[in-house]
Amino acid sequence: MMKKKILSSALVIGLVGIFIGLICSWVLYEGLHRTSDDRFCVVCHEMKPMVAAYHTDVHGGAGKSGIKVNCVTCHLPHDNIFAYIGTKARNGVVEGAIHFFGKPDAIDWQANRVKKDHFVKDEGCISCHTNYTTNVNISEKGRKMHMHYASLQNTDQKIGCASCHAEVGHKGLRSMLNYYQPEYEYYKGKLDKKKDEVEKQLAESLK
Repeated sequence: MMKKKILSSALVIGLVGIFIGLICSWVLYEGLHRTSDDRFCVVCHEMKPMVAAYHTDVHGGAGKSGIKVNCVTCHLPHDNIFAYIGTKARNGVVEGAIHFFGKPDAIDWQANRVKKDHFVKDEGCISCHTNYTTNVNISEKGRKMHMHYASLQNTDQKIGCASCHAEVGHKGLRSMLNYYQPEYEYYKGKLDKKKDEVEKQLAESLK
């Protein structure tokens, strides 16, 4: 009788544990999914130039195929789930703190473009472009450059995809940033019309 009672209790605990595990997994999945695309990123107004440039790029759905890559595919590590979630959580805290308590409008995004290799994760690129060294649709020179890139991996001369593909994922990013934060004093006030056009297009794209 006692043995039967213990087995029943163990079964109930097991079922409850499985149910809680499924609920936690669903919440985690939904949380990651809902905070991984351009609609979430553009909540912070300082990200508008990046999201607008993303919408003009083939990776943002502007290509003939209509393929659209989520922001996290390129900007988060994919080594393992812990690195992915840990980096996402850290970035969220840091960027949220800057947005609400810092000076987001003082960020020098043009200077940050120099560090583009830091923000673009190659494993995200290669997860889609698996045949980047052999793809016949790429020019011979392009394939040679990709082979050169591959040969430098695991060396102290390693380069990233963004080293050559400077505005990958964000077509015309430098110009877009200038609409919001002109690099030179001469352009201040002269690009407001372009900024208004971008804002209107962005609002339409995100409906």
